Amino acid sequence: MRPSLLPEYSNLLLALYRLAQECPVHLFQDAALTLLKTCLAFDSSMWGTATMREGGIDIHSIHLHNSSPAMLEAYEKVKHCDTAAVQVTAQRTMTIGFRVEDFPGEHNTAFRQFLHDFGHVNMLITSDIHPGTRFVQWVSLYRAELAARCLKPEIDLLACLAPHLMQALAINRLVHLDRLSHDTVRAKWSVAIADQRGVLYHADDRFKALVFAAWRTDDPQHLPPALLKQLVSQPDQPHVAAGGVIVRGHREQGLLFLKARASETVDTLSEREFLVAKLIAHGLTQKQVATQLNRSPETIRSQIKAIFNKLNINNVALLGALLAVRE
Repeated sequence: MRPSLLPEYSNLLLALYRLAQECPVHLFQDAALTLLKTCLAFDSSMWGTATMREGGIDIHSIHLHNSSPAMLEAYEKVKHCDTAAVQVTAQRTMTIGFRVEDFPGEHNTAFRQFLHDFGHVNMLITSDIHPGTRFVQWVSLYRAELAARCLKPEIDLLACLAPHLMQALAINRLVHLDRLSHDTVRAKWSVAIADQRGVLYHADDRFKALVFAAWRTDDPQHLPPALLKQLVSQPDQPHVAAGGVIVRGHREQGLLFLKARASETVDTLSEREFLVAKLIAHGLTQKQVATQLNRSPETIRSQIKAIFNKLNINNVALLGALLAVRE
Protein backbone atom coordinates (compact mmCIF):
# COMPACT_ATOMS: atom_id res chain seq x y z
CA MET A 1 0.00 0.00 0.00
CA ARG A 2 1.35 3.42 -0.95
CA PRO A 3 2.29 5.57 2.08
CA SER A 4 -0.01 8.30 0.82
CA LEU A 5 -2.97 5.96 1.28
CA LEU A 6 -2.17 4.97 4.86
CA PRO A 7 -4.19 7.79 6.51
CA GLU A 8 -7.23 6.87 4.41
CA TYR A 9 -6.81 3.19 5.28
CA SER A 10 -6.39 4.02 8.97
CA ASN A 11 -9.54 6.15 8.97
CA LEU A 12 -11.47 3.35 7.32
CA LEU A 13 -10.44 0.87 10.01
CA LEU A 14 -11.27 3.32 12.77
CA ALA A 15 -14.74 3.82 11.26
CA LEU A 16 -15.21 0.06 10.93
CA TYR A 17 -14.37 -0.66 14.56
CA ARG A 18 -16.50 2.26 15.67
CA LEU A 19 -19.41 0.66 13.82
CA ALA A 20 -18.67 -2.64 15.55
CA GLN A 21 -19.06 -0.98 18.93
CA GLU A 22 -22.04 1.25 18.15
CA CYS A 23 -24.13 -0.36 15.40
CA PRO A 24 -27.01 -2.72 16.31
CA VAL A 25 -26.14 -6.29 15.44
CA HIS A 26 -28.86 -6.61 12.80
CA LEU A 27 -27.60 -3.53 10.94
CA PHE A 28 -23.86 -4.01 11.25
CA GLN A 29 -23.04 -6.09 8.16
CA ASP A 30 -24.89 -3.77 5.78
CA ALA A 31 -23.26 -0.78 7.46
CA ALA A 32 -19.79 -2.34 7.20
CA LEU A 33 -20.29 -3.21 3.52
CA THR A 34 -21.54 0.30 2.78
CA LEU A 35 -18.39 1.63 4.42
CA LEU A 36 -16.28 -0.77 2.34
CA LYS A 37 -17.77 0.68 -0.86
CA THR A 38 -16.03 3.98 -0.15
CA CYS A 39 -12.73 2.35 -1.14
CA LEU A 40 -13.76 -0.73 -3.13
CA ALA A 41 -16.64 -0.56 -5.61
CA PHE A 42 -19.22 -3.36 -5.85
CA ASP A 43 -22.94 -3.69 -6.48
CA SER A 44 -23.95 -6.58 -4.23
CA SER A 45 -22.39 -8.90 -1.71
CA MET A 46 -22.72 -12.17 0.16
CA TRP A 47 -21.13 -12.58 3.62
CA GLY A 48 -21.29 -16.04 5.11
CA THR A 49 -20.03 -18.62 7.55
CA ALA A 50 -19.83 -22.38 7.15
CA THR A 51 -17.94 -25.52 8.10
CA MET A 52 -15.88 -27.37 5.50
CA ARG A 53 -16.70 -31.09 5.48
CA GLU A 54 -15.62 -34.04 3.38
CA GLY A 55 -18.90 -34.00 1.49
CA GLY A 56 -18.79 -30.26 0.80
CA ILE A 57 -19.64 -27.10 2.72
CA ASP A 58 -22.13 -26.91 5.60
CA ILE A 59 -23.44 -23.32 5.56
CA HIS A 60 -24.25 -21.73 8.93
CA SER A 61 -25.36 -18.27 7.87
CA ILE A 62 -25.51 -16.02 4.82
CA HIS A 63 -26.03 -12.28 4.82
CA LEU A 64 -27.16 -10.85 1.48
CA HIS A 65 -26.37 -7.22 0.67
CA ASN A 66 -28.33 -5.71 -2.23
CA SER A 67 -29.37 -9.20 -3.26
CA SER A 68 -32.35 -11.49 -2.76
CA PRO A 69 -33.13 -15.03 -1.66
CA ALA A 70 -34.00 -15.73 -5.31
CA MET A 71 -30.29 -15.58 -6.08
CA LEU A 72 -29.57 -18.32 -3.55
CA GLU A 73 -32.35 -20.47 -4.97
CA ALA A 74 -30.94 -20.08 -8.48
CA TYR A 75 -27.41 -20.75 -7.24
CA GLU A 76 -28.42 -24.12 -5.80
CA LYS A 77 -29.06 -25.34 -9.35
CA VAL A 78 -25.63 -24.38 -10.67
CA LYS A 79 -23.33 -24.50 -7.62
CA HIS A 80 -21.68 -27.69 -8.92
CA CYS A 81 -20.09 -25.49 -11.62
CA ASP A 82 -18.71 -22.96 -9.14
CA THR A 83 -14.99 -23.66 -9.31
CA ALA A 84 -14.38 -20.25 -7.75
CA ALA A 85 -15.73 -21.49 -4.42
CA VAL A 86 -13.51 -24.56 -4.60
CA GLN A 87 -10.42 -22.50 -5.40
CA VAL A 88 -10.92 -19.86 -2.74
CA THR A 89 -11.29 -22.48 0.01
CA ALA A 90 -8.26 -24.49 -1.07
CA GLN A 91 -6.01 -22.65 1.40
CA ARG A 92 -6.39 -21.35 4.94
CA THR A 93 -6.77 -17.77 3.72
CA MET A 94 -7.23 -16.61 0.16
CA THR A 95 -8.51 -13.64 -1.79
CA ILE A 96 -9.13 -13.97 -5.53
CA GLY A 97 -10.80 -12.08 -8.35
CA PHE A 98 -12.94 -13.80 -11.00
CA ARG A 99 -14.88 -12.81 -14.10
CA VAL A 100 -17.56 -14.58 -16.07
CA GLU A 101 -15.05 -15.58 -18.78
CA ASP A 102 -13.25 -17.73 -16.22
CA PHE A 103 -16.04 -20.31 -16.60
CA PRO A 104 -15.81 -21.34 -20.30
CA GLY A 105 -17.35 -24.30 -22.11
CA GLU A 106 -20.83 -25.60 -22.78
CA HIS A 107 -20.98 -27.35 -19.41
CA ASN A 108 -20.81 -23.89 -17.76
CA THR A 109 -23.51 -22.28 -19.90
CA ALA A 110 -26.10 -22.31 -17.11
CA PHE A 111 -23.58 -20.96 -14.59
CA ARG A 112 -22.55 -18.08 -16.87
CA GLN A 113 -26.22 -17.24 -17.37
CA PHE A 114 -26.68 -17.20 -13.59
CA LEU A 115 -23.75 -14.78 -13.24
CA HIS A 116 -25.27 -12.45 -15.83
CA ASP A 117 -28.78 -12.68 -14.41
CA PHE A 118 -27.72 -11.68 -10.89
CA GLY A 119 -24.96 -9.21 -11.69
CA HIS A 120 -22.01 -11.41 -10.74
CA VAL A 121 -20.03 -11.04 -13.95
CA ASN A 122 -17.03 -9.76 -11.98
CA MET A 123 -16.39 -10.85 -8.40
CA LEU A 124 -13.95 -10.60 -5.53
CA ILE A 125 -13.96 -13.42 -2.99
CA THR A 126 -12.04 -13.68 0.28
CA SER A 127 -12.16 -16.50 2.82
CA ASP A 128 -10.56 -17.59 6.07
CA ILE A 129 -10.68 -21.19 7.33
CA HIS A 130 -9.85 -22.18 10.90
CA PRO A 131 -7.42 -25.12 10.54
CA GLY A 132 -8.74 -26.99 13.56
CA THR A 133 -12.50 -26.62 13.32
CA ARG A 134 -12.64 -26.07 9.52
CA PHE A 135 -14.94 -23.15 10.23
CA VAL A 136 -14.87 -20.78 7.26
CA GLN A 137 -15.86 -17.13 6.93
CA TRP A 138 -16.09 -15.56 3.51
CA VAL A 139 -17.10 -12.34 1.82
CA SER A 140 -18.01 -12.14 -1.87
CA LEU A 141 -18.28 -8.81 -3.68
CA TYR A 142 -20.05 -8.69 -7.06
CA ARG A 143 -19.98 -6.23 -9.95
CA ALA A 144 -22.65 -6.20 -12.61
CA GLU A 145 -20.71 -4.28 -15.29
CA LEU A 146 -18.74 -6.51 -17.65
CA ALA A 147 -16.01 -3.88 -18.01
CA ALA A 148 -15.56 -3.46 -14.23
CA ARG A 149 -12.88 -6.10 -13.86
CA CYS A 150 -11.29 -6.76 -10.49
CA LEU A 151 -7.73 -5.45 -10.54
CA LYS A 152 -4.73 -6.77 -8.61
CA PRO A 153 -4.56 -3.73 -6.25
CA GLU A 154 -8.24 -4.24 -5.41
CA ILE A 155 -7.64 -7.91 -4.65
CA ASP A 156 -4.72 -6.95 -2.40
CA LEU A 157 -6.83 -4.32 -0.65
CA LEU A 158 -9.63 -6.79 0.11
CA ALA A 159 -7.06 -9.29 1.38
CA CYS A 160 -5.84 -6.63 3.84
CA LEU A 161 -9.33 -5.58 4.89
CA ALA A 162 -10.94 -9.02 5.18
CA PRO A 163 -9.49 -9.94 8.62
CA HIS A 164 -10.69 -6.60 9.96
CA LEU A 165 -14.18 -7.13 8.55
CA MET A 166 -14.42 -10.54 10.19
CA GLN A 167 -12.95 -9.37 13.49
CA ALA A 168 -15.27 -6.36 13.55
CA LEU A 169 -18.24 -8.69 13.06
CA ALA A 170 -17.08 -10.82 15.99
CA ILE A 171 -16.71 -7.71 18.16
CA ASN A 172 -20.15 -6.45 17.15
CA ARG A 173 -21.73 -9.74 18.18
CA LEU A 174 -19.86 -9.85 21.48
CA VAL A 175 -20.97 -6.31 22.26
CA HIS A 176 -24.54 -7.34 21.48
CA LEU A 177 -24.22 -10.41 23.71
CA ASP A 178 -22.82 -8.29 26.50
CA ARG A 179 -25.80 -5.97 26.29
CA LEU A 180 -28.22 -8.89 26.30
CA SER A 181 -26.56 -10.44 29.32
CA HIS A 182 -26.23 -7.23 31.31
CA ASP A 183 -28.90 -8.00 33.89
CA THR A 184 -28.51 -11.77 34.13
CA VAL A 185 -24.74 -12.13 34.03
CA ARG A 186 -22.71 -8.96 34.44
CA ALA A 187 -24.82 -7.70 37.33
CA LYS A 188 -23.81 -10.78 39.32
CA TRP A 189 -20.20 -9.64 39.38
CA SER A 190 -18.65 -6.84 41.41
CA VAL A 191 -15.30 -5.39 40.33
CA ALA A 192 -12.04 -4.03 41.66
CA ILE A 193 -8.55 -2.96 40.58
CA ALA A 194 -5.51 -3.55 42.78
CA ASP A 195 -1.76 -3.57 42.38
CA GLN A 196 0.36 -6.63 43.04
CA ARG A 197 1.00 -5.48 46.59
CA GLY A 198 -2.73 -5.66 47.25
CA VAL A 199 -3.49 -1.94 47.34
CA LEU A 200 -7.04 -1.34 46.12
CA TYR A 201 -7.32 1.44 43.56
CA HIS A 202 -10.99 0.81 42.92
CA ALA A 203 -13.50 -1.52 44.52
CA ASP A 204 -17.26 -1.26 44.60
CA ASP A 205 -19.02 -1.81 47.90
CA ARG A 206 -20.31 -5.25 46.93
CA PHE A 207 -16.80 -6.44 46.05
CA LYS A 208 -15.56 -5.42 49.50
CA ALA A 209 -18.53 -6.99 51.27
CA LEU A 210 -18.07 -10.33 49.49
CA VAL A 211 -14.29 -10.52 49.65
CA PHE A 212 -13.80 -9.22 53.19
CA ALA A 213 -16.41 -11.65 54.51
CA ALA A 214 -14.82 -14.67 52.77
CA TRP A 215 -11.20 -13.72 53.50
CA ARG A 216 -11.23 -12.08 56.92
CA THR A 217 -9.40 -8.75 57.13
CA ASP A 218 -9.68 -5.47 59.00
CA ASP A 219 -7.93 -3.39 56.33
CA PRO A 220 -10.44 -1.99 53.79
CA GLN A 221 -7.68 -0.47 51.62
CA HIS A 222 -5.93 -3.73 50.79
CA LEU A 223 -6.87 -7.12 49.46
CA PRO A 224 -6.87 -9.78 52.19
CA PRO A 225 -3.31 -11.24 52.30
CA ALA A 226 -4.47 -14.83 51.81
CA LEU A 227 -6.43 -13.89 48.68
CA LEU A 228 -3.58 -11.78 47.31
CA LYS A 229 -1.13 -14.65 47.80
CA GLN A 230 -3.36 -17.00 45.80
CA LEU A 231 -3.88 -14.50 43.00
CA VAL A 232 -0.17 -13.66 42.66
CA SER A 233 1.27 -17.14 43.18
CA GLN A 234 -1.26 -18.95 40.97
CA PRO A 235 -1.86 -16.62 37.99
CA ASP A 236 -3.08 -19.49 35.80
CA GLN A 237 -5.76 -20.53 38.28
CA PRO A 238 -9.20 -19.98 36.65
CA HIS A 239 -10.61 -18.63 39.88
CA VAL A 240 -10.08 -18.44 43.61
CA ALA A 241 -12.85 -19.58 45.93
CA ALA A 242 -13.49 -19.34 49.64
CA GLY A 243 -16.50 -18.97 51.90
CA GLY A 244 -18.99 -19.21 49.05
CA VAL A 245 -17.30 -16.43 47.02
CA ILE A 246 -15.64 -16.71 43.60
CA VAL A 247 -12.90 -14.25 42.60
CA ARG A 248 -11.41 -14.03 39.11
CA GLY A 249 -8.47 -11.87 38.15
CA HIS A 250 -5.99 -11.12 35.39
CA ARG A 251 -2.85 -9.03 35.23
CA GLU A 252 -2.47 -6.13 32.86
CA GLN A 253 0.01 -3.25 32.94
CA GLY A 254 1.18 -4.31 36.40
CA LEU A 255 -2.32 -4.24 37.88
CA LEU A 256 -4.80 -6.90 38.97
CA PHE A 257 -8.23 -6.53 37.36
CA LEU A 258 -10.62 -8.44 39.62
CA LYS A 259 -14.25 -9.44 39.78
CA ALA A 260 -16.12 -11.31 42.49
CA ARG A 261 -19.52 -12.91 42.98
CA ALA A 262 -21.30 -15.38 45.20
CA SER A 263 -20.76 -18.98 44.11
CA GLU A 264 -23.54 -20.76 42.21
CA THR A 265 -24.37 -24.31 41.19
CA VAL A 266 -22.46 -23.92 37.92
CA ASP A 267 -19.27 -23.58 39.98
CA THR A 268 -19.66 -27.19 41.13
CA LEU A 269 -18.79 -28.37 37.60
CA SER A 270 -15.25 -29.58 37.11
CA GLU A 271 -13.18 -27.90 34.39
CA ARG A 272 -13.77 -30.89 32.11
CA GLU A 273 -17.51 -30.86 32.78
CA PHE A 274 -17.61 -27.12 32.12
CA LEU A 275 -15.82 -27.59 28.78
CA VAL A 276 -18.23 -30.36 27.75
CA ALA A 277 -21.20 -28.22 28.79
CA LYS A 278 -19.93 -25.27 26.71
CA LEU A 279 -19.50 -27.43 23.61
CA ILE A 280 -22.99 -28.88 23.98
CA ALA A 281 -24.44 -25.41 24.55
CA HIS A 282 -22.73 -24.20 21.36
CA GLY A 283 -24.62 -26.79 19.35
CA LEU A 284 -22.20 -29.71 19.06
CA THR A 285 -23.62 -33.20 19.19
CA GLN A 286 -22.44 -35.72 21.77
CA LYS A 287 -20.53 -37.53 19.01
CA GLN A 288 -18.82 -34.31 17.90
CA VAL A 289 -17.85 -33.49 21.49
CA ALA A 290 -16.41 -36.99 21.93
CA THR A 291 -14.35 -36.60 18.75
CA GLN A 292 -13.08 -33.15 19.66
CA LEU A 293 -12.07 -34.17 23.20
CA ASN A 294 -10.81 -37.62 22.16
CA ARG A 295 -13.22 -39.39 24.47
CA SER A 296 -15.74 -42.15 23.89
CA PRO A 297 -19.38 -41.20 23.25
CA GLU A 298 -20.30 -43.19 26.36
CA THR A 299 -17.97 -41.07 28.51
CA ILE A 300 -19.42 -37.85 27.13
CA ARG A 301 -22.96 -39.12 27.60
CA SER A 302 -22.16 -39.92 31.26
CA GLN A 303 -20.59 -36.49 31.79
CA ILE A 304 -23.60 -34.71 30.30
CA LYS A 305 -25.91 -36.64 32.62
CA ALA A 306 -23.75 -35.60 35.59
CA ILE A 307 -23.78 -31.98 34.40
CA PHE A 308 -27.57 -31.92 34.12
CA ASN A 309 -27.92 -33.48 37.57
CA LYS A 310 -25.58 -30.92 39.17
CA LEU A 311 -27.34 -28.00 37.51
CA ASN A 312 -30.81 -29.49 38.08
CA ILE A 313 -31.86 -29.01 34.44
CA ASN A 314 -33.13 -31.32 31.72
CA ASN A 315 -32.81 -29.10 28.63
CA VAL A 316 -29.73 -28.03 26.66
CA ALA A 317 -31.42 -24.69 25.96
CA LEU A 318 -31.05 -23.82 29.66
CA LEU A 319 -27.29 -24.32 29.66
CA GLY A 320 -26.22 -21.07 28.00
CA ALA A 321 -27.44 -18.66 30.67
CA LEU A 322 -26.03 -20.81 33.49
CA LEU A 323 -22.62 -21.20 31.88
CA ALA A 324 -22.37 -17.50 31.04
CA VAL A 325 -22.21 -16.70 34.75
CA ARG A 326 -18.96 -18.64 35.05
CA GLU A 327 -17.26 -17.28 31.90
